[in-house]
Amino acid sequence: MADAIIPLSGDVEDLLANLSQTRGRDISILTAPLSNPVSGLLIATGKADYVIVGDEASPERQASIVCHEVAHLLLGHDHEKTLSTDLIESGLLQGLDPALIRSVVAGRYAYAHTNESNAETVATHISIQLRRRVMRGGHTYYDELWW
Repeated sequence: MADAIIPLSGDVEDLLANLSQTRGRDISILTAPLSNPVSGLLIATGKADYVIVGDEASPERQASIVCHEVAHLLLGHDHEKTLSTDLIESGLLQGLDPALIRSVVAGRYAYAHTNESNAETVATHISIQLRRRVMRGGHTYYDELWW
């Protein structure tokens, strides 16, 4: 499925648009000041999904984070930590009592640590394909022949 959503443009926003169309739900990038060690988050709501990336990350790093979170979606992974733990560690909810956050946010169930390495493998594949598109200047005559 990863190859089916790779846009001809090589653009990350186009990747998310293709994924949104395939999944039938919006997915957007949001930037926020994140605390170490959290560099990105995937937050799923009832209506849409959001990839949160650190606002201090370079554009290349942001694209890498997006690809990693997209890989989790493609692989059907849930988060290893609860959403409340991710949010607390991210620094997005500074000033709020962690007990309050845990009581309000529904938790997710844990999966094996290999999910992170699997997601990183798929993310690397996606990143390479996007980069190849960008290096070729996006959509070309040959894309019509090869895709």
